[in-house]
Amino acid sequence: MENRRKRFAYIKLAILIFIIVGLPVILFFTCRDTLFNKEWLANLPEFIMQYKGYAAAVLTGIQILQVIICIIPGQPIQLAASYLFGVLKGYLISIGGAFIGAFIAFYIARALGKDSLEAIFGEEKVNDYHRKLNSGKGLTAVLLIYLIPGVPKDLVAYVAGLSDMRLRPFLIVSTIGRSPGMLGSLLTGYFISSRNYAAIGVLAVVTAVILIICFIKRKQLIAMLDDLEKKDEQLDQ
Repeated sequence: MENRRKRFAYIKLAILIFIIVGLPVILFFTCRDTLFNKEWLANLPEFIMQYKGYAAAVLTGIQILQVIICIIPGQPIQLAASYLFGVLKGYLISIGGAFIGAFIAFYIARALGKDSLEAIFGEEKVNDYHRKLNSGKGLTAVLLIYLIPGVPKDLVAYVAGLSDMRLRPFLIVSTIGRSPGMLGSLLTGYFISSRNYAAIGVLAVVTAVILIICFIKRKQLIAMLDDLEKKDEQLDQ
């Protein structure tokens, strides 16, 4: 019985590794002329508009896929969203797709990986590792990863699913963390389409100011995130 459980655990872990590593590799080699081609991505709005009344749904689906298969570039999707739908609707489409994608990735990891690790290495050892990994500052790390431009973000949903982090705080913090960078991309796309280069310069300054404020107020942010974790634990009890 124990051997069967371990075999099943290895299979689930192999499926998770295939989703995180195998699928992106396959996608890269099969979609080099589209999803990983700068020229095709620059014409993404034209491709999406072929679907007319379903364009928003198609764009949301692409954004979901980008989060689940995280080597797909995200910025061109957001540029297309603001170009086609404006900043507000583009943001709702982009953040909605990212939210759904993070939810799916989190539960893929939790369903396939967490139980598998416990079956292979033992529940006590895995729980001890999780306690050390999650000691107090997990949400702070998530927020910083999503806030800092250029840092790879979308594997975080899988890591969070493998940890003891709860879904609700993770989704709240990741959505907040994504928003400044996502809005920056959306506004950049909008300003480029209207050739408002002065506004792009102002946007860069505002982004820098926001990052400086976050750094200065980091202790308050950490305290706020700790409160969020505690409140979520109380709701579960």
